[in-house]
Amino acid sequence: MSLRFCVFSYNRGRFLQNCVRSIELCAPGQPITVYDDGSDDGRTQQVLAAISERHSVVQPSRAAGSGKHGGLYANMQRALDEQPAGSIICCIQDDMQLVRPLHAAEFEAIRQHFAAARPAALLHPAFLKGSNRAADLVDIRYDAGAGGYFCDRHGRSAGTHYSDILLASVDQLREIGWRFGQRESDNEQRARATLPPMLHLLHPFVAWLPAVPAWRGRTQTLGLRLAQRFNQCGFHPLDILTESQCSALLQRDPAVLPVAEDFLTVAEGTVPEPWHYHPLQGQRLLKLLDSVERSLRKAWPY
Repeated sequence: MSLRFCVFSYNRGRFLQNCVRSIELCAPGQPITVYDDGSDDGRTQQVLAAISERHSVVQPSRAAGSGKHGGLYANMQRALDEQPAGSIICCIQDDMQLVRPLHAAEFEAIRQHFAAARPAALLHPAFLKGSNRAADLVDIRYDAGAGGYFCDRHGRSAGTHYSDILLASVDQLREIGWRFGQRESDNEQRARATLPPMLHLLHPFVAWLPAVPAWRGRTQTLGLRLAQRFNQCGFHPLDILTESQCSALLQRDPAVLPVAEDFLTVAEGTVPEPWHYHPLQGQRLLKLLDSVERSLRKAWPY
């Protein structure tokens, strides 16, 4: 079975290069398609050109979408529509990477999960975030029968039935007529109406990079730029787990949640724990400044 990786990208060439390289190292031979959201950064365009020599690169027009996440959901829908029948896809974003090798038995386990899953179901392949540790200890439960974790996040905008980071059977999503909405919260509501709760893998293999620069709606406000400087945002890739580190992850008691900071290490730079994944996380005043500037831009575009 092949696992088709769909990587969604915008103006983060160095991160995209790291993401694709991690897939090549940890899941060699698996198909990779990059769905770029019209990047206009010169370095990113160079990276896309280099990747296109080895993998498929799709660059939809800017008309595909212009919401908070740009054309992310239009590109995710395009990825779903373009996959051959029988495919299983892994949707990740350029600020993520694979952190350990995937073995044939794991590919087979994923295939068997979807073969037995009726109706359609989603899998979540990513490590948990240390910043959510306290809530996750309450909200997450291990299900021995399912062989993974379920998250009771009904009080949050997403994470119980849906996440933008997912493993899915293309055939099953097509059978139920799945269409991506324009926000993660919209997709969570759609998934609650049509899908069972999403299963988080007992042994995740994908992780978000910490302290990554961000764009919202293709722009960076003054508040966002200041937050990035304050939080030392930059390029902080993660080390690929060694054989002994993989064993520690795979052989642990399921009661030990797979929290990124407990199993992974930053390869470049120093990032304080718990890791932050968005510059405005925990920055109340700068978040307010960002919101005010966006409101002003909406009222008086320039």
